[in-house]
Amino acid sequence: MTLCKPYTVFLASLTMLALLSGCAPTTAQVQPEDLLPIKTIVVLPVEILSESGRPAKDMQQLEKGQVLLDTMLAEYFSDRKDIAILTPGQRDALEKEMVRCRTSAVVTLCRTKVADAVLLCTLQRFTEREGTEYSIVNPASVAFDYKLVHAETGQAICSGTFSETQQPLLADMFQFFKKAKRGVKWLSAEELARDGFQQKIVDCPYLKK
Repeated sequence: MTLCKPYTVFLASLTMLALLSGCAPTTAQVQPEDLLPIKTIVVLPVEILSESGRPAKDMQQLEKGQVLLDTMLAEYFSDRKDIAILTPGQRDALEKEMVRCRTSAVVTLCRTKVADAVLLCTLQRFTEREGTEYSIVNPASVAFDYKLVHAETGQAICSGTFSETQQPLLADMFQFFKKAKRGVKWLSAEELARDGFQQKIVDCPYLKK
């Protein structure tokens, strides 16, 4: 059977990607002896990156994403006895008695004796797709980051960033294998956020299960 030229080129591209992925350098792993003695962690409510002039629709979607991220954090850490999830009220009550310090653009708790580390998450973008799973007008787009801060020093001991606007499966061949696991459908903003959360949270050895 004779293969048409576009199909042959496509197969050749996949072969090259497989070879490149096999030769890619591995990420250095943090050794257990290098970890700080973090025994307790406080998780603050998710913050929205404030920007003046945001349309009301954007703010509504961000607030929806904020609730979703808070829910994902609570679900992920539900069986961790060493991690406490704070409500906004609990956070505000603690801040009255704690020394505050600035990390990046977010004010968080430092030098607290309540925990050894503080986890803060910031949501920058949460845009729902316009269309359906198989017919799209505008794709979902999500961006957030997290930072685990050492309570005594205020220094970040690990962090992660996720930012993606979903593209067609073949738009970026170097991301083909990762995206192929999702199938060919267009994800909702919640599905994209959950996918990004699962990708990034395990990068921090203090947070992975």
